[in-house]
Amino acid sequence: MLQLVVGPEARRQISQSGLQPELFDKVIAASGGPKWIPLAALDRHLLYQFFPAEQLLSLLGTSSGAWRCTTLSNPGSDAAHRRLQHAYIHQRYDRPPTPAEVDAMCEGILSDALGECAPAICDNPYRQLNIIVCRGRHLNDSARRGSQLAGLAFTALTNLARRRSLSMSWQRLVASTGLDTPFVPMDDLPTEAAPLDANNLLPVMLASGSIPLVLSGVTGIPGLPPGRYFDGGVTDYHLDLPALQRGGLTLYPHFYPHAAPGWFDKKLPWRRASTNFDKVAILTPDPTFIARLPRGRLPDRSDFKTLDSDRRIRDWERAAELGEALVDTFQKLVQDPMPYLRSL
Repeated sequence: MLQLVVGPEARRQISQSGLQPELFDKVIAASGGPKWIPLAALDRHLLYQFFPAEQLLSLLGTSSGAWRCTTLSNPGSDAAHRRLQHAYIHQRYDRPPTPAEVDAMCEGILSDALGECAPAICDNPYRQLNIIVCRGRHLNDSARRGSQLAGLAFTALTNLARRRSLSMSWQRLVASTGLDTPFVPMDDLPTEAAPLDANNLLPVMLASGSIPLVLSGVTGIPGLPPGRYFDGGVTDYHLDLPALQRGGLTLYPHFYPHAAPGWFDKKLPWRRASTNFDKVAILTPDPTFIARLPRGRLPDRSDFKTLDSDRRIRDWERAAELGEALVDTFQKLVQDPMPYLRSL
């Protein structure tokens, strides 16, 4: 039910040493809305069982991946991640919501998940948390829907020609709880760094999940330059980052066996992660597992439109329940990873 999709250097090290936690110094989690739900139990097993509590790890996420990484950085307890899972699944909209209503819902989900844990998460000496947010530039800095639509259309057109053109419309910012984050500098896109602490953790999390047009974007975030901040997945949807080539291996619990760099690259098959994933091991469900999920596919944001709340919640709860079997498969994989290895 699992595959371990690896770059060349990751394959070499795992083939030689096995899947040992000490091979890894980074864990990343991608955007993708509710696609993470079947991975929830595996997330907790990795961060609270597979990796020793005192192993130094840098975690990086965007959008719902940032929410996962944040709650998994709570020392000693997976309760925050379990609260996130419950609140995320049980959100309800009785009619198509406005961006302000989605803002309020998501802020409530994050507040419930964090509880009183923000200081412990940000002060965790063994888990360095990194969250990518995107500051809108020009039309994308507007609160007006029409301006945002025009800004996104411009982004899509220019990105077709060249990924680096994203910097004309968006500024990537990495907020980190550590001064020595391995994710800055990066030379693929201009990148700024900012501190992440208990005072700005919640608004940074909200910003990283603020999908343009769906949410309003977040302004006035303490410690960050002025501007309107949106989903980190705009620039880094599946985290195809040059920084992954540095240091040890990166473990990537993901819902696909491949990665697209940015949100606007999703449907561009020629933009798939390659060189930057030389030292990455993607841990992903295989097609047999996906076929077992409700309606034979991963949970998706479209479920909010196609299913009533009761049906959607039942399906998402079932997907999380089925995902618990991935932990058993992972334990077998650790004993002998070779049958599960696939090349990127």
